[in-house]
Amino acid sequence: MANLTNFIEWKTVQGTAVSTPNHTLIPESKALIVNFPYGGFVWQWPTAVLVQQGEQTERHPIIDVTRLATWSIIGMSLLLPLLLRLIKQSK
Repeated sequence: MANLTNFIEWKTVQGTAVSTPNHTLIPESKALIVNFPYGGFVWQWPTAVLVQQGEQTERHPIIDVTRLATWSIIGMSLLLPLLLRLIKQSK
């Protein structure tokens, strides 16, 4: 019997490093990979940029404002009908 891990992967991946005269920049992202027998689906979004200066590496997180706004709108669209129903019932 097939495991769920054979079909779904959740991992952090790093992109191709870009070198400048002073540092090296490495993009980092999260990936949700769903495999089907006839194809698959990949959803990937940026999470951080790694900045290397010599031996030192700094991680600068990326705040995805669009994703925050999307989830806020979805949350409000689910809560608003419930709130309106509670207000209507209280009258």
